[in-house]
Amino acid sequence: MGGWWYIGFGIVFTVYALDLLFLFFASLFATVVEHFVPPISTAATRKAAQRQRLAAAKQQQAALKAKSARGGSSGGANAGAAGGAAPGAANPADLSIVVDTRNGAAAAGAAGAAAGPAAAAGDAAAGAGAKASAVPGADRFSHLTDLYRGEFPKVMIQLPMYNEDAHCDLIIQRCCKVLWPSHRILIQVCDDSTREAVRKKVDAAVISALEQGHNVQLVRRDNRQGFKAGAMVDGMARVADQGFEYVAIFDADFEPPADFFYQTVIHMMRDDNLAFVQTRWVFTNCNSLLTWAQKVGLEFHFAVEQRARSFLGQFFNFNGTAGVWRIKAIHDAGGWESDTVVEDMDLSLRVYLRGWRSLYLHDVCCPNELPSTLSAYKTQQFRWLSGPMQIVRKSFSNIWRCKEIGFFSKLNCYWFFCRYFVFALVTLVALLASPIILWLDPWRWGFPTIFFLVSANMAVVVYLYFTLLSYVFLLFSVTLGYFKLWAMISGILGLKKSKSWKVTLKFAANDNNSWLRSYHKPYTLELALFAYYGALLGVSIWYEIWGLVAYNGVMALAFLVVSFGDYFL
Repeated sequence: MGGWWYIGFGIVFTVYALDLLFLFFASLFATVVEHFVPPISTAATRKAAQRQRLAAAKQQQAALKAKSARGGSSGGANAGAAGGAAPGAANPADLSIVVDTRNGAAAAGAAGAAAGPAAAAGDAAAGAGAKASAVPGADRFSHLTDLYRGEFPKVMIQLPMYNEDAHCDLIIQRCCKVLWPSHRILIQVCDDSTREAVRKKVDAAVISALEQGHNVQLVRRDNRQGFKAGAMVDGMARVADQGFEYVAIFDADFEPPADFFYQTVIHMMRDDNLAFVQTRWVFTNCNSLLTWAQKVGLEFHFAVEQRARSFLGQFFNFNGTAGVWRIKAIHDAGGWESDTVVEDMDLSLRVYLRGWRSLYLHDVCCPNELPSTLSAYKTQQFRWLSGPMQIVRKSFSNIWRCKEIGFFSKLNCYWFFCRYFVFALVTLVALLASPIILWLDPWRWGFPTIFFLVSANMAVVVYLYFTLLSYVFLLFSVTLGYFKLWAMISGILGLKKSKSWKVTLKFAANDNNSWLRSYHKPYTLELALFAYYGALLGVSIWYEIWGLVAYNGVMALAFLVVSFGDYFL
């Protein structure tokens, strides 16, 4: 065949690697730019941190001066007792420094005139207390609350959930800690749970929040029509006449920071064309090979892909949680739709095609729990891979006919989805490489094979940005790639399995919920691939092709481990 198989494989890896490298350098450039010209909320937070460091340094300096002055006064007193003090001599001034860490102001006065500074400090404290009572968290986050200049729009938090046994009450408690003027915020619990025990936990958490004075609304339906999207549409309809402008969405396992709204809403208030703000996920349970591999992939997704696309003004998707939407933009794009299992990506594309912008904030972090069992992870990945293929079926022609965006923006949208197919080709290369080398095009050192090796390794090197164990991550990705390929095929063909919306099981890692864990029987697909690579291993030994022996041996072992993944990963 003249090496054309290897050239073709090399082209696939080259395209994959060049795309990753482009995004990597774009994100690196974005990081540099944001360091010098940060988003307004990030700039305010950095200045506040700088003021706090300065205040701490001043307080330390004042303490040292006071200590030195006390030593000098003691020495002067002893000298006076011995021979008297010289007329007109002045002791070094001992300055009391009262530091206001909110605005960096400092008041100084002589230590001997303690009444004046004390009164000033008392007045300052009283003023700070009054401001804190008017705007929750103003004492801690004045650098953010001051940006709003007293204008706080009505916001709501939607918590769609379905039988979230481990987290259903925790997320309500966590959202009650999100700071915003109490008369301008609503926490709406969209509970589709069918298990009575879970419903009781939700009820208890809502009642507790109401008793504490929080504005909480519990919404339940008698069906699961539309799944998560349907629950959010139903919840939004119940408050349509109450003037809410923005809505934050959190999955049950997330932990929004107290200043979440202060960090995000200001960007939407200052840019009327901003449809949504997405924040960064960070992870609480990276304690196994499975969760470590997920962490590597998702950190790359946020730090590189999302950051680069947001900076370049390209299309990127809302991640389904830990973000804020402009309700007007949701309605302008037709609202949440449930004809795909990735309603977040679907709506993100539709608002982009309507000319709206979106923003990713890397410095605003929301902790959450990764799927800790292989069965839960595969449930999540099936939805994440079949859903985009449903969007390709649904919106391929809509992208081309769109008049709100330019030609290159349309190409960017197409490439966003083409990347899934490139990943599928990489998976097929890993599947077909051994048979081709054994029977169709035996390995001969030359340009085609060298090109293939260089391009394949270049695709791996990008992940060195995150970990030196990038080959382990690549092996994990390829091993799970066949399942993801099956998910993509299901989505493209519109199979029934791709249309069901299954909740990813989480266990609240910090709580004693191990009883929720279930162990899946050995996975049929991975066992079949173990047999496939095991057979190729035997053939490679027979033909004494030792490079293939190593490759097929590693792949066979990897698939054997994954087939029993709920026990080992």
